[in-house]
Amino acid sequence: MDKKLNRQRWLTAGLQTLSEEGPNGLKIMPLAERLGVTKGSFYWHFQSLDEYHHAVLAEWEQHYTQEAIRWLESDDSKPEKKLRIWITGASYADLRLDSAIRSWSLANPAVLEVRKRVDEQRISYLTKLLREVGWPPNEAATLGRWTYWAWVGYATLGGPIMNEKQLGLILAVLEPRR
Repeated sequence: MDKKLNRQRWLTAGLQTLSEEGPNGLKIMPLAERLGVTKGSFYWHFQSLDEYHHAVLAEWEQHYTQEAIRWLESDDSKPEKKLRIWITGASYADLRLDSAIRSWSLANPAVLEVRKRVDEQRISYLTKLLREVGWPPNEAATLGRWTYWAWVGYATLGGPIMNEKQLGLILAVLEPRR
């Protein structure tokens, strides 16, 4: 077995395919062809397509939410800087991937469960950052949800990447008045 073609390469190919083609692209043979391997390579790493789908979703949750939060929390910057990094990072994220997962979740209860969990993790973290910059708990929760919903709408509509001035305006709105 080619040690270079490991489970991670299959997961990375799955996320890329999902972002480019949507969930219908997550099929064994097209993925194997994309990776230049046989179908047997797939079964070396995954027992079934269903297991693979779950692994791709777990990779998305781990990489695009949990690792992002851990990385930002490992930085000892002030909360204002963390909020700027979080908002800026969200605006530069691969919006096609989140849109594909949202679309997939409309027809698949298992995907819906993961997507809801990811949404709540992201909202909770955003709310935490807003509390740390000075918003009272209830207002931070409202702003956290509102900001996240705006980002989801932005991702769904496929808007252009925001410039620094636009990001500055959004961050100014999120700063509490003292």
